[in-house]
Amino acid sequence: MATNQSDPVGRVYAVALYETANERGVVGKVYEGLQTVLAAWNDKSFRDFFTSPRVPRPVKLQGMAEALKGRVPDEVLNFVLVLVAKGREPLFDNIVAAFAIHRDEAENRAHAFVEAGSPFSEAEKEEVKAALARASGGKEIVLHYDHKPELLGGARIRLGDLLVDTTLRTRLQHLARAVKA
Repeated sequence: MATNQSDPVGRVYAVALYETANERGVVGKVYEGLQTVLAAWNDKSFRDFFTSPRVPRPVKLQGMAEALKGRVPDEVLNFVLVLVAKGREPLFDNIVAAFAIHRDEAENRAHAFVEAGSPFSEAEKEEVKAALARASGGKEIVLHYDHKPELLGGARIRLGDLLVDTTLRTRLQHLARAVKA
C-alpha cells in the first residue's frame, strides 16, 4: 500500500500530533508508537478491521483500545481513537509518513537514497554520507543503500529534490540517443 505524504488532511493530523508530542517532549516515543501501529497496519486483517466501514465505530474503538493499551504511548492510543471517531483511520499510513517528515525536519535529518551498480564498502558509504551532509548544510544523513547490478556501475543518489545519476547504464543510454541523432 503506497502512502501519499502530500495528502492535505493527513498532513493536518500529522502536524497536530507532532505539535502535541513536541509540547510534551515525547516526539521519539510517539514516533516509536506510530511505528508499532504501522507494523500492525501492514497485517491485512488488522488493517481491514481498522479501516472497514462495516465494523461499527463503538466496536472498533473498543477493539483498538484493547489492542493498543500498554503497547503504545497514551498519545498514540488517544490519537488512533480520534482517527476512528472521526472516520479518518484510512489515512493512518499517510499521517505516519507526514509525522516522520516533521520529525526529521525538526531534528535536522535528511534521507538519501543511493542505488549503486557496484557494491560500496562501509567506508565509501560513510564518505557519501559526509559529502551529502555538507551539501545539505550539515543535516544528519540517513543513508538508504541498495546495490543494483543492473546499473552496471556508478551510482544514482537522491537527496530531497536533488538527483545525481552517474550510472554506466544511464551514460550508455545517453550515448545511444546521441548516436541515433
